[in-house]
Amino acid sequence: MKKQFITPIAIILNVWAFGQVGINTITPQSTLDVVGTVSSTSPDGILIPRFTTVQLAAKDAAYGASQNGVLVFVISGIGTAGKTSNITGTGFYYYDDSTSKWKAIGGGAISTTFNVTSEITADYNVLATDDYITLKINTPNRTLNLPTTGISIGKKVYVSNTGLNNMDISPAPRNTSTTQVMAGSSGILVYLGGTGNGSWDWVSGF
Repeated sequence: MKKQFITPIAIILNVWAFGQVGINTITPQSTLDVVGTVSSTSPDGILIPRFTTVQLAAKDAAYGASQNGVLVFVISGIGTAGKTSNITGTGFYYYDDSTSKWKAIGGGAISTTFNVTSEITADYNVLATDDYITLKINTPNRTLNLPTTGISIGKKVYVSNTGLNNMDISPAPRNTSTTQVMAGSSGILVYLGGTGNGSWDWVSGF
């Protein structure tokens, strides 16, 4: 395959003269017009910046109002805090300055994992990656501690307690009629945002 290189000066002159840039075409039909080749050995396409979630998180301070709408491709990792907290897996993300968050484009970043804990018999600090928590509480005064940072609004945690004792929920759910995971019961906890009491809610049994 013959590779052609366009110098920065050539691009600048082309933009100055026509306000448009063409790749593999001398008659661009838009601001940037990239025309593919018919060669079966040429891997056509556009590669945008690619990062792991950790690498992108380290650049939090670099993204602001002037970068609103910028596009990147995340190659691995799950976000836990800051501007990358909504990153759930590999895929394309754009920066939304109104929320100071990276947001997935379409369905390109769907997490296929469903994390089930081992059986828990004592106090437990729920992780941002937990999806299903299996409890067997047979001693009183045990607490399920829910996270309030590093998670996305709408995060669901399924809970099932097959033990003989109730387990306190902290912070207390918005629905104050349910402040414990009752013995022999199951339910769904949903993160509503914020910190402290009411930041989570007990939605229903299942």
